Amino acid sequence: MSSFYREISKLKDVLRRGWIIRGLDEHRVESDAEHTFSMCLLAMEVIKERYLELDELKVYKLILCHELGEIDAGDITPLDGVSSKDKQKKELDCIDRIVNISGMQEVKLLVDEYIERKTPESKFVKVIDKLDCVLQAKIYAEKYNKPELYQEFYDSSYEIIKEYLEFLK
Repeated sequence: MSSFYREISKLKDVLRRGWIIRGLDEHRVESDAEHTFSMCLLAMEVIKERYLELDELKVYKLILCHELGEIDAGDITPLDGVSSKDKQKKELDCIDRIVNISGMQEVKLLVDEYIERKTPESKFVKVIDKLDCVLQAKIYAEKYNKPELYQEFYDSSYEIIKEYLEFLK
């Protein structure tokens, strides 16, 4: 087994803290790996339904790399009291470590592209990230009878999603 695979497989154990903080069953909330998986399929659906002219391979690579920094940093939420600068440093230190293990400089380039959000693909992936959270919140809201959960994630994501939809016009 490669060292790279051993590292990236740790993403399966990073639970999405936003759900745990809100009192959902920590034994069955999604992991970062599950979130990444659903984002890929959601992106595939949206690209097809909206006839978006995006570099699909780039989209999937951005999605696959966007959470890798959380292997070491964990899933830090705004409620954790960690500054965005400190969060980003922890995550980028992890990316550098993974690149050193694997020699895959492309991982760093993809993460940087996602953070900078200057390309249509990176902007789209940010929207898919938010949209996936909103849709997952809807599922959890129904499963745990917590309608406020959906509303909270919808409200906090609406502006980012709306901004991108305006960009598409």
